[in-house]
Amino acid sequence: MVQDSQCMDFIEALRLGSASFTRRSCQTVLKAHLLSIGRIIAPILPHLAEDMWQHLPFQYITEDGHVAKFVFESRWPELDAEHLSFPDEEVDFWGKILELRTEVNKALEVARSGKLIGSSLESKVYLHCSNESLAERLNKMCEPTNDADALHRIFITSQVEILNSLQDERIKDVQYTGEYLMEEGNKIWIGVSRANGSKCDRCWNYSLQVGSFTEHPLLCGRCHNVVIGLQTRDLDDLAKSEAKEAIAQ
Repeated sequence: MVQDSQCMDFIEALRLGSASFTRRSCQTVLKAHLLSIGRIIAPILPHLAEDMWQHLPFQYITEDGHVAKFVFESRWPELDAEHLSFPDEEVDFWGKILELRTEVNKALEVARSGKLIGSSLESKVYLHCSNESLAERLNKMCEPTNDADALHRIFITSQVEILNSLQDERIKDVQYTGEYLMEEGNKIWIGVSRANGSKCDRCWNYSLQVGSFTEHPLLCGRCHNVVIGLQTRDLDDLAKSEAKEAIAQ
């Protein structure tokens, strides 16, 4: 499930604009994986590794500055000191997030069996955390300005909300629930309901913003901004092309 979710994260990033920090971050991760795996498998799967190397969308520059035209012209991948320096508390936190995602997936599956949802994107997840510091961190991951590591992207749902109390009126009719038990007696309550809003035609996420844009009424806010950016870029490219043709004439 982790591998499947990672693939979905990368696919989701493709829907973002070319200058998006999230998209560029995913490209960086994919590049690191591609270069490492290609060189590791080369001794035992040389033809596969070389075929991959010849289709790299970029040139690989070695430490001495020359272009490695073949996979065996590169060196065995070395450990990245920056990756190894990742703080222990962050490793622990993301371990909890992955475990939480497993429990969320279980609750989503029960909701799917109950015909509440089909795709996980049709759902909204509610969380209540007994640990205040963790709850604060989860809240930050739900802020509208956070797209790089937003909880609903990690869970592959349309929305996630953090509750201050289990007496909240928003969850009085929630039928599908779960629980993630942590160390020291802390736990996270999980609730699943239908997502708010309508389905975006481009990314399939549900959003209250769908229908609010005159030019693209079937898109959510994020996709609307991306499409507008692509249209603006296309118009700029067309203007540059026409200018070059005019100069040539």
